[in-house]
Amino acid sequence: TTAFPCALAVAATWDTDAIFAYGSAMGKEFADKGANVQLGPGVCVARVPVNGRNFEYVSGEDPYLGWKLAGPLVQGIQSQKVIANAKHWVNNNQETNRYDVNEVVDERTRREMYYPPFEGAIEAGVGSFMCSYNKVNGKWSCENPDTLKDLKQDLGFDGWVMSDWGATHSLSIDAGLDQEMPASIFLNENTIMQALSNGSLNEAQINDSVVRMLTPMYRIGTFDLTTNASNVAKNVSTAEHVELSRRLASEGTILLKNENDMLPLDQLSGSEKIAVVGTRGDKDAIYHGDGSGRVFSANGSLISPYNGLRWGAPEGVTVDLVNTSDPQEAANALKGKDYDYVVVCVGTSASEGIDRDGLTLNANGATDVDLINAVAGVVDQSKLIVAAVIPGAILTDWDDGVGAVLVNFFPGLQYGNALADVIFGKKEPGGRLPLTFPNRENEVGFSESDFPGINGTAVYSEKMLIGYRWYMHNQVKPKYPFGFGLGYTEHKYSDLQINGNNVTFTLANIGKRMGSEIVQLYVQLPKEANEPPMQLKAFGKYVLDAGESTTVSFNLRDRDLSIWSVANHDWEKLNGEYTIFIAASTQDIRLKGSITVQ
Repeated sequence: TTAFPCALAVAATWDTDAIFAYGSAMGKEFADKGANVQLGPGVCVARVPVNGRNFEYVSGEDPYLGWKLAGPLVQGIQSQKVIANAKHWVNNNQETNRYDVNEVVDERTRREMYYPPFEGAIEAGVGSFMCSYNKVNGKWSCENPDTLKDLKQDLGFDGWVMSDWGATHSLSIDAGLDQEMPASIFLNENTIMQALSNGSLNEAQINDSVVRMLTPMYRIGTFDLTTNASNVAKNVSTAEHVELSRRLASEGTILLKNENDMLPLDQLSGSEKIAVVGTRGDKDAIYHGDGSGRVFSANGSLISPYNGLRWGAPEGVTVDLVNTSDPQEAANALKGKDYDYVVVCVGTSASEGIDRDGLTLNANGATDVDLINAVAGVVDQSKLIVAAVIPGAILTDWDDGVGAVLVNFFPGLQYGNALADVIFGKKEPGGRLPLTFPNRENEVGFSESDFPGINGTAVYSEKMLIGYRWYMHNQVKPKYPFGFGLGYTEHKYSDLQINGNNVTFTLANIGKRMGSEIVQLYVQLPKEANEPPMQLKAFGKYVLDAGESTTVSFNLRDRDLSIWSVANHDWEKLNGEYTIFIAASTQDIRLKGSITVQ
């Protein structure tokens, strides 16, 4: 099996074509192993920065980003006649007490913040959903008549709902569950026959569940698969998929800092010396997270940063390994050496079943921050690069003495090659942050009642103010904002034109090399809407040659200019002025205009 980058890493590309290719490749490997359902994609919005499963989810911290990316991911998987499974429905936003926590969420917050990525999956024709362990407003997710009614009736989902493993607590068919996993403890012949006889269940409800299972199988072509026998041990990885993994890892790499355009190292003479520091650069390199999102790659094909850099370096360039993560040992090994560049490899992992201890790279007894600081004490800033592999947001209070910072969310088996591609300029760092990086732990001010909850109940008192919405509302500048990422060229935005719901502007590459830009459109609704100050409503990736320009056009939906009306249980578009921001991140507004609704 190919250890692809995790969903969050691919989300960092903000590239719907890349997302489709990712889904298609995974679907092909599932099909070749004889599977007809892939238990993904995960599309939950990252409410809690320390959530242990944020790396598994394609939405980052934004519902629109999730809506836009969930669709092509589902389409990619199902293009291989394998049924995708959107999970975890719904408000499955923490691992602490995950089996029984009660998530208390108001209707408007659910609709505006947590349903949209699932809607994107539905619009793409997803065949199945997985309901989660937690309760929502006091009712188990897999027997919650409110949220399952929303799913099947209001959102129009026509596939089937399966439980997470062991998340069933009753027969539940009448509430909206169709399949119990992994065993038939509550949904079995005896319980169904008993329910039919006492009138608590009718034949039409059973037929509905059966039709919901069969419909996507016929629609997607699952019955046409030629590989019928399950062969979990079969190696289904291909050279094409390995190359795709490498491309996705580089395109998802985010350049956070690049003092004096230190990177790329594409003008080396051939006599330079580079040191790779830390065991994360070789034997302890991190490629993926743990839990059900972990992938065991075939044939020992994991490429470490050290190997990637020494194999990818220009001819004549020497790459050495300082194979220790002890801060003092590393500093001593570098003292007095004439390395031209030093790459410090650090990282932290995460896993299903447990939330992270914190956002520092020193969590769980690690010394990665100390390693960076120790190396920065003996290496000039102009020579120092930090490459971090992470599961989500982190603290970067160590970056003052560092020349360049590259981060990647669990980049998969080709990490070392992808890192070399970016550092030596064969590829640009194409990623942009799908999450906000804060200045300190719990900067958004969650109380214990909010997370992890008190007496088994977690209250979403912040409503819609998570991630960048909180920062914009409270006028706090984050360390690195949502949507941020540096490239190897520069782009200019100009000539904003707004006609009705159509927004156009000119994007020009004014740098000296080809490069991509992730252009972002944010909307501020009228004050009466009582919404966060800025919300993502459109984006696109554009690759331009040096000196090239293009016209960018976005057509906003009425939905993009609407709020959820609790009174009417429907979307409502208000009269007033809607401010349009064209941006490179939430903190980098390039153009501004408005739409008036009367």
